[in-house]
Amino acid sequence: MPKFLLIAINGPTDGEGDEAAYNEWYDQVHAVDLMSVEGARSVRRFKVEAQNRIDKPYVNVTEIEGESAEAVMKELAEKASTFSDKIDRSSSVFILGREITKSV
Repeated sequence: MPKFLLIAINGPTDGEGDEAAYNEWYDQVHAVDLMSVEGARSVRRFKVEAQNRIDKPYVNVTEIEGESAEAVMKELAEKASTFSDKIDRSSSVFILGREITKSV
C-alpha cells in the first residue's frame, strides 16, 4: 500500500492566549482526529527553528498509508477537517506527498 506524508505548516492567530489555545487544540483534538484517519501511522509536531519564505512557527507531519492520494484526502476531509478558530488558516499551507524512495 502506498505511503504518504501530510506536511502542514501553520500557526496560531495573533490574539492574546491564542498560541496556548492553538497548541491545546492541536494536541488534544486535531492530532486525535488525524490518527482516526484510516491508515494513519503517526502524527508529529515540530517547532520551526529556521525557515525560508514561510513565516509560520509549526510543522506538523502525519504518516498515512492509503490506496491513493484521493482516498487519503477523502479520509482527511471526513475525519480531520474541523479547525479551531485559533489556527491562522489565511496563510497555512499543506502538501501531501507519496513515498517514491524507501529509506536507505
